[in-house]
Amino acid sequence: MPDPLRLTVEPAEVDTDYKFVVALKAKLPPGVAANAASHLCLGLVAKAAAERPELLPRMSFLEFPDADAGRHAPISGLSLVVLEGRPAWLRRLRGEAEAAGLLYTDFTSAMTGGTYADQLDRMKTTPEESLDYYGLALFGLRTELDPLTKKFSLLH
Repeated sequence: MPDPLRLTVEPAEVDTDYKFVVALKAKLPPGVAANAASHLCLGLVAKAAAERPELLPRMSFLEFPDADAGRHAPISGLSLVVLEGRPAWLRRLRGEAEAAGLLYTDFTSAMTGGTYADQLDRMKTTPEESLDYYGLALFGLRTELDPLTKKFSLLH
């Protein structure tokens, strides 16, 4: 097993039984979708580092050297699938991920606009049932993630 303190792994250490999934609310404007997906992925890796560091090597970050000895790293060697679906599916996916103990992050409409302080205030005053989920990012075994995301479509 790879060293959990080392961020990058060797190509032979990539475990393709794992994958990343980003599930977004259908019909988000492209800029909003890109912003949500970016925040979700950043948060997912930060959450892994803080709460589940044993998963970092499983994320299979590789160095991609070019022919001129330039380095392009870290980039995961794993699949990252971007899906879209109905708002109710996102809420259900969040609950299922939580119940299964999977590594996930979520992003809501309250986390946009204004400053981070404004966003924190909006989140603190919005009950969970009223949150408008823009997306979730998940990491785990394909056998765990695929059944939870089968209703979602590939993002168009």
